[in-house]
Amino acid sequence: MLFGLASITVCLTAALPASAGVPECGNIRFEGLSNCEVRVTGECSAGCSELGIYKTACATKLVQVCKTECTLSADAGCTDSCTEQCSGECDRGVAITCSHNCFKECTTTRDVECSGAVDAVQCAATWDANCDSECDAQCVTVDGDCYQHCIECCGGSCTADANMDCQTTCQNEEFEDCEHEFRANCDASCSGDGALFCNGKYIISGSQIPACVNALLAQGVSVEAEAEVTIGPDGIDGNLSAGMCAFRPASKASLAAPFAALAAVAGWLARRRKRSSHTSS
Repeated sequence: MLFGLASITVCLTAALPASAGVPECGNIRFEGLSNCEVRVTGECSAGCSELGIYKTACATKLVQVCKTECTLSADAGCTDSCTEQCSGECDRGVAITCSHNCFKECTTTRDVECSGAVDAVQCAATWDANCDSECDAQCVTVDGDCYQHCIECCGGSCTADANMDCQTTCQNEEFEDCEHEFRANCDASCSGDGALFCNGKYIISGSQIPACVNALLAQGVSVEAEAEVTIGPDGIDGNLSAGMCAFRPASKASLAAPFAALAAVAGWLARRRKRSSHTSS
């Protein structure tokens, strides 16, 4: 028997991580994304009809698929030039951290290069995914000196540059099918658990949402989501299911208060049930 239903807003908040994608969220990069929403029913279905929103998700997925054939090494001229410039920044006292700087270095010419593409949005999505993938692979130093970070940063950026044409060609062959697959998943989830969108871009849907949100909290990404919590005889059974959410900075502490309140309600209901049982007996 269910004793009650409560809808609360759960804020999962903190600063954005330096690393690229979140594995539980399809390896999507959340840096720069805002206005995250868990959509359901009509609004969710309307979002699913926009194929353009799947480009980020598809590029992130396909870059790993295409890695099997896009295996070129970084050009020595690229790495030498990049490392020399980066080392100069170190000499001037600039703090270089590979996990922060590699993606920025890698995407410096992205907008110019993609401006003449048939689909500039898809081109940019492929570019970002390729840079993220190679930078993540190269940026392994945590406590090394500035020069070591430069070597890794330039290695990631230049490896991505060497494979950019291959990645673009390979992904172009799969992109349309990928978009339709994501749309089908999104449509199917809109009548159930919903789908997560950020900046109007499809991120993930259905049963994958709870794991994604938990991972975002653990890695420092802020997400606000409406949770439906069922209070039953055994306590609280919560699952992320429906509603709207917005991306906003706050404190991790905000997560505890709603659940503490619900725990108190659950305890009160349990005690009330026990007293009622004794009274009837």
